[in-house]
Amino acid sequence: MDGLTLDAPAAAVALFDALPSLSGRLPHLPLGRFPTRVHRLDGVLPASVELWLKRDDESGAPYGGNKVRKLEFLLGEARARGRRRLVTVGGYGSHHVLATALYGAACGFSVDAVLFPQPVTDRVRENLLALAATGARLFPASSYAGVPLKVVRSRLGRGAHWIAPGGSSPVGTLGWVSAGFELAAQVRAGALPAPDVVYAALGSCGTVAGLWLGLRMARLATRVVGVRVVDRLVAHRRAAIKLAARTERLIARFAEPPPLAEVALDVDHRFFGPGYGHSTDEAEQAIAAAAPAVRLDPTYTGKAFAALLADARAGLLDGKRALFVDTYNSVDLSALIARSPGPPSLPPLLRRLFDATA
Repeated sequence: MDGLTLDAPAAAVALFDALPSLSGRLPHLPLGRFPTRVHRLDGVLPASVELWLKRDDESGAPYGGNKVRKLEFLLGEARARGRRRLVTVGGYGSHHVLATALYGAACGFSVDAVLFPQPVTDRVRENLLALAATGARLFPASSYAGVPLKVVRSRLGRGAHWIAPGGSSPVGTLGWVSAGFELAAQVRAGALPAPDVVYAALGSCGTVAGLWLGLRMARLATRVVGVRVVDRLVAHRRAAIKLAARTERLIARFAEPPPLAEVALDVDHRFFGPGYGHSTDEAEQAIAAAAPAVRLDPTYTGKAFAALLADARAGLLDGKRALFVDTYNSVDLSALIARSPGPPSLPPLLRRLFDATA
């Protein structure tokens, strides 16, 4: 795609720093800007709670958020296997699909995306316009029932490389194992004091599972709270633990894993709301509370921050140090959207999402 540069400096990968025998054996493409910065944020939580942020919203130049870490390993694997086409799936306004399309195009892949329905908001329409600018081929389904057949058809062609929803396969989860090591290294370097608890959105589980495993391997005893933002059938504690175990087995094929520390993993189900993509009053209040210091979204990070706010205001975090992982993209997409061919380039089912705003 014309006009896209990765701006990825040759930085060390925390996972490879911690386990050097993995370097060169686990395919990896440098895409992002790591380590992501950490900083304290005062005036948002009660004074009895110390709040820190880890800014993965700034993880990449063309696009930030939690997908960049995953894509470094996923696209590395695709290139190592000689694949030329990426196939993935997500909601109409999926950040995962957009990130895959952006970074995939920059690395020379074509991208096919199967899209399923979600509540249509201005953010969803903006992401679709940005997605159109990447040149990805879009295959929208009118209902969840139509998704499996479209995925199968897309995966059948030559050179296809499947990327799981949210990038949350063991390979993609390696990126967030690296994030756990990265956070531990920042603590050792004095960039922040060791947090007592870390909050992050729990969607397809890769972010939380990888972070939890990375912290255990790095022996940083920080409790992890995953705040569920998708259906309980997909996101729950057992699913995160299972994905972490599969990722640990992948690492063990190439390196001797270090002894694991005991790190608590909790899943908070209270803030999901009526369904995926639906905002809630609590999420909107959390977004307002964090602004203007940080920009959150109503689907993922707003709900995760709402859980942190609720626990702090209930006194459950008194005297503790909490870290919030901002997994939303903070890169301005206006220039990309300006290059978009617009709604006429979209499949008819997606084009109608714009007709409703006329």
